Amino acid sequence: MKKDGVEGADEIYVLLGEVITQILKPGEDLSLQEIIGALYRAGLRASNPEIQQVCEKAIQLLAKKLN
Repeated sequence: MKKDGVEGADEIYVLLGEVITQILKPGEDLSLQEIIGALYRAGLRASNPEIQQVCEKAIQLLAKKLN
């Protein structure tokens, strides 16, 4: 599904939610760099190529926000 001009946006948003939930602690702020790092590590650990691809897309999406 294409949402906000991004192919696979639903999968990216679900993955972002899962990653952020795992690393976020109450009262703590997360930077985009920390989220990107967590996505990178999740992609490395994933044995499923589809998960790896979604991680890469999410990283690219967030990296654009840094520029």
